[in-house]
Amino acid sequence: MTHTDGLTDLVGRSALVEAGPLEVTGCVTGVEASGVTVELDEANPATGEIGAVVVSVFAPDALYRVAGPATVSGRELVVGEAVSIERIQRRRWPRRALTLPVTLCPVSEGLRMEGVPGRTVDVGIGGCSVETLRPLDGEGDPMVILSLPDGTTIVSATSTVAVEDLGDGWRYRLAFRDLEAHEAGRLADLTA
Repeated sequence: MTHTDGLTDLVGRSALVEAGPLEVTGCVTGVEASGVTVELDEANPATGEIGAVVVSVFAPDALYRVAGPATVSGRELVVGEAVSIERIQRRRWPRRALTLPVTLCPVSEGLRMEGVPGRTVDVGIGGCSVETLRPLDGEGDPMVILSLPDGTTIVSATSTVAVEDLGDGWRYRLAFRDLEAHEAGRLADLTA
């Protein structure tokens, strides 16, 4: 896909911007013929053209990968007219409804902060949904410490796909990042 028609529902969705070693989160604020605009969670010291970037946008129906040359000014990043958009079907790996103890640890400026306990709603190789009684402090994506039924744990960085205020608690939809092969295998066995 090389155009932005029909993608206006991506506005307001969480995004992960990758430009070489740089990784920063943000929110899609515009999808137009001229490109895709993302408001970054933190200002970028670079200004002007920054070369090729890949923006992963987490929508309910799929994961979208937007790639192309970008410009940045402060917290606004625009992937320009030469944009390519790839739709990756969600739920590549099955999820299983499981209630497991979990701790979400917010990470701020590279330091892990006090964790928030919760329980999983569902788990799969790609990620999990977690309910907590209170929201996470700080900004950025949390680390997940997942306690498995065999007494072992999996610790993984995540990308936040969505956050929902339930009134009496919070639900976090999280995508795992950088799972080790043996951890992915344990989750595959668990969800089989």
